[in-house]
Amino acid sequence: MSQIQRVGLTVGLVLGTACAPSVPVIRIEDSSLQINHTGQASVTVERITNLTAFEVHLSFDAHILEVVELQNGKFIKPDFIIENSFDNGAGTIDYAVAQINDPPAKGSGTLFTLILRAKAEGRSPLYFRETQAAPAGALFSNSDGMAIQVSLMDGSVSVADSVNMLPALISSLFLRVFPEQDRLGSGD
Repeated sequence: MSQIQRVGLTVGLVLGTACAPSVPVIRIEDSSLQINHTGQASVTVERITNLTAFEVHLSFDAHILEVVELQNGKFIKPDFIIENSFDNGAGTIDYAVAQINDPPAKGSGTLFTLILRAKAEGRSPLYFRETQAAPAGALFSNSDGMAIQVSLMDGSVSVADSVNMLPALISSLFLRVFPEQDRLGSGD
């Protein structure tokens, strides 16, 4: 391959990557807690445009965590709260809001925050749960009521007693840097 061909290929790859449309990312942020303490994990959005409503369904390990509260993240104004519920016995969270009287949201920010209490040592996945209405575990819509395509990223909460907190923090950071390891290790 000549030098001109290599330069052309490199320029083509760079331009193709830079010009490719980016899909908004919905991410459940990882968190670390101590047993019998409360903390939070946020559900965030990156690079979205024209957002007026969303619906998210999550699951968690009810033996390790319990939900205390769900708080709006103020990325969109919740003019209409469709659902704000959790079931600590089943380990499920359902949250849906719509913004009616304001312009559509765009950019990046926090959609909502989970206030959690750690019950037992371990690692609880926080993942998008399939429902009949939302087979992927989430729906996002624009001002015309049309679906916005997004990429969903699961998270987790590591729980340790105060003596074992450092390994839990290291594990959480490792999974943030290498998220594919979480999927590989879970047998999926």
